[in-house]
Amino acid sequence: MAKENRILFVEGADDQHTIWAICEHFKVAETFVVEVPDGAGKINPKLRAGEKGGIDNVLKAMQGFLAAQNVERLGVVIDADADLLKQWKRISAILQKIGYEETALNPNGTIIEQENKIKFGVWIMPDNKIERGFLETFLTLLVPESNKSWEQAKNCVANLEEKPFIKTNIDHTTKAEIHTFLAWQEEPGKPFGQAITAKYLQADNPNCENFVNWLKRLFVE
Repeated sequence: MAKENRILFVEGADDQHTIWAICEHFKVAETFVVEVPDGAGKINPKLRAGEKGGIDNVLKAMQGFLAAQNVERLGVVIDADADLLKQWKRISAILQKIGYEETALNPNGTIIEQENKIKFGVWIMPDNKIERGFLETFLTLLVPESNKSWEQAKNCVANLEEKPFIKTNIDHTTKAEIHTFLAWQEEPGKPFGQAITAKYLQADNPNCENFVNWLKRLFVE
């Protein structure tokens, strides 16, 4: 089995490194690759992180690779952003366009197995249930309860006089909170994946385990 035939597309390098760290923590079998697609929906390792990524690129890659002959299993991880159901409708429209039967969003992570179709899965951050959110929202669920600096970080963000991260159409407060929290740890400012490895973010909790179980059902079992 070539793991390159089992692909998980994500929106950016932060997602990629977070998933790598989670898989390492749980010793998930290396049966798949995690890729950030470029603007054409292709896998291009020569591009820098800032030149690829985003939900539109993931959806292009999803549509293109679901039609490929050499792909066994395919998954996507995207942010809910401001509207979980809107994102799911975008996914569903692509699936139906290429012949998949209509499927409901599964709060435990959606996996679709249909005759003569590539096994496909989707996880909408943070947990397929919260209406609005991002990778960073998922990471806030991994903050250890014993770490008192989390409440202090949230209070710090809440007390800012100006909050340019809150816009008319979307609120990035959780992004500000998690970055503030990580800036106050023993080794400040670690990237997300390294923060999980350093246990500033705790992978051993039900929220992360649900995500890992979805990965295993999609790519390993």
